[in-house]
Amino acid sequence: MSTAYLSRLTLRQVRIFLAVCQQESYSRAAEELALTQPAVSAQVRNLEELIGEPLFDYVGKRLSLTPAGRAMRRAGQDLMRRLVRVEMELAELRGVMQGTLTLAVESSAQYFMPERLAAFCRRHPEVEVQMRVLNHGEALKSLREDRYDLTIMGQVPDDRRLRFVPFRQNDLVAVAVPGHPLQDMEAVPLTRFLEFPLLSREPGSGTRLVFEELCQSRGLRPGRRQQLGSQEAIKAGVIAGLGLAVLPRDACREELAAGRLVTLDVDGLPLKRSWCVVHPRARHLTPVADAFLKALTTV
Repeated sequence: MSTAYLSRLTLRQVRIFLAVCQQESYSRAAEELALTQPAVSAQVRNLEELIGEPLFDYVGKRLSLTPAGRAMRRAGQDLMRRLVRVEMELAELRGVMQGTLTLAVESSAQYFMPERLAAFCRRHPEVEVQMRVLNHGEALKSLREDRYDLTIMGQVPDDRRLRFVPFRQNDLVAVAVPGHPLQDMEAVPLTRFLEFPLLSREPGSGTRLVFEELCQSRGLRPGRRQQLGSQEAIKAGVIAGLGLAVLPRDACREELAAGRLVTLDVDGLPLKRSWCVVHPRARHLTPVADAFLKALTTV
């Protein structure tokens, strides 16, 4: 069969289809696009009729892509990126850096990335920024699906398909409320630290994963654990006396400076890591993304 029928595709159909792919839901895609759910469903049906293949299946209550859907998502993402790149190149011909920069950042990076973005946008006021805050597991998924121009993360998987550049130190520190019994102790054994309740994020958290790897290397397991939903909740919990925590220093600089939290001298901590900017090697960066990467990694 000739592929000429694909020329009847519309950009509107592609945008709606990609929104459903990203949201994994017709209703959430409709909300994102300010459309009704029937309108979104109708556009996807029209696209399926044009292609002659279903694009989505339901596995239980979860929406998933069919093989044809995965092929269309790759093609749709490539098409939208090419259009964005052309738009930016045309702006460059006019001597203007213009376009949209899409970023995924792990949750702890949200404490310093706005300052970096503000500096970049002051130099390039025509650039629009879209930043999404994710946990480590979600960031990995977004990399696999090539959703964003760049991803900021603290622990990069061993994957040759990814390019990463370190640009900032990321220290993980043990914190407690002032006056805690461990505050004035030197070289607190990790076993002693783990005797206290530990406040942590969900299993997909990069900080939790790194600290658990340290414990496993010592043949230890965290004992009493309270799982809280965000860095802010963990800091508030530590200040309230619920327990101890291991947090990126970037996430608690303000509380440490104000004396609401203190660091503990725990054996094996701080864990020294680096913040990295990451993207798939196969992705051709837009002029805006390339300029931001250079700004981020140039001292």
